[in-house]
Amino acid sequence: MQIDKSKVKKILFISLSNIGDIVLTTPAMRVLAENFPDARMDIMVGPNGVELFKKHPAVYKVIMYDKHILMSDKRRLIKKLRNVKYDLIVDMRNSLFPFLVGARYRTSPIKVPPKTVIHKKQQHLWKLSTIGLDVSDAPFYIHIPQEDDDYIKRIITGLDRRRPIVAITPGAKSDIKRWPKERYAELTERLIELLNAQVIMAGDTADSILIKDIIVPFKNNIIDLSGRTTLCQLASLLKCCDLLITNDSAPLHIAGAVGTKVLAIFGPTDPKLYGPTGGKDCIIREKLNCSPCGKAQCQFKHQCMKSVKVDEVFKAVKEMLVNKK
Repeated sequence: MQIDKSKVKKILFISLSNIGDIVLTTPAMRVLAENFPDARMDIMVGPNGVELFKKHPAVYKVIMYDKHILMSDKRRLIKKLRNVKYDLIVDMRNSLFPFLVGARYRTSPIKVPPKTVIHKKQQHLWKLSTIGLDVSDAPFYIHIPQEDDDYIKRIITGLDRRRPIVAITPGAKSDIKRWPKERYAELTERLIELLNAQVIMAGDTADSILIKDIIVPFKNNIIDLSGRTTLCQLASLLKCCDLLITNDSAPLHIAGAVGTKVLAIFGPTDPKLYGPTGGKDCIIREKLNCSPCGKAQCQFKHQCMKSVKVDEVFKAVKEMLVNKK
């Protein structure tokens, strides 16, 4: 379907719920902003992602959508959206919202990308190509407010830029995607003692206990920011680092969005779908018969994560830090 750009004055961009998934939709959002610079663009997003867009210059209005709300609340939301009279609805959820809300143009929930389009970021962009938009050059689109940059600068002002600054985010939404905390502790010790690295631990409030367990032996040599950053502040922090070491988690995609190199440890999930996309990034995983399985539960005692050795990760870190930029 080809669209007449001159007739698009109001756009509804329907994003996703999990933070990492939301970040992977931002290149598509950027394509819309660049193709329709004078149009109003509203974004509908899950509760976890609202903070990313509250002060985004391309967004007119943020609409929080919780998929667990009552059906009566969903009907009221649909009625409000219909009253806006959108000209274009782009739906990353592949839901019925575009049909229920109504628009001159809308993406299809039933069209699927060809098998050659594998990574989720590219799948989201492909959806825009079906309505005739050029998606060949589409970087991520995270906006960091100045006050969030200022907050991070105050925290890291004492760090020595001549020494490597390494962020570690050991958490993940699912336990089976986490590299064992004992391995992270051993790796952290080597980073400090052998590479003279300045280590910053980050994550949400739920990761605080995990991180405290990791840093007990050398807590005075680590900046612990777990539970102390918003999503935009985390983006600002990662932008200041030379490297992020992480599992398959939201910070992986946030780091990629701000141009920071990523070393990602993968197990049950497929890096071809969700891996980092930077040219200097590194993925470490063990090629087991059961991995990647994509399952929420593991019957093999998390062997895909436990099989990743500290020596292997540390070797990759050293190579990535040879040239910091």
